[in-house]
Amino acid sequence: MITREKTSAQELAEKWVNQQLESGKTAEDLHKTMFVYGDSVMEAQMDEQGTLQMKNKNEGSIVIFRTPEPQPGPMCRCCGMDYDNEKEALQCCAYID
Repeated sequence: MITREKTSAQELAEKWVNQQLESGKTAEDLHKTMFVYGDSVMEAQMDEQGTLQMKNKNEGSIVIFRTPEPQPGPMCRCCGMDYDNEKEALQCCAYID
């Protein structure tokens, strides 16, 4: 049986920063980037050597309001065409072998 450890907020933020650096972003681009994980807040800050360090910034409770993502309309699951209603989307590729 394989068990997984829960990734800590610090590890998750550091992995994301490393991915961004590998994709071409600079440390200056990522300076002051904030991360929220549960009730903890972290910020990427550059030190004197120019490397990014993750600093905890817990100052109480955190409330985040997000706008809901728009739901995609009716779409054929086989070919991906968009339709005006669900019935047409279901009938699109229903009879193709």
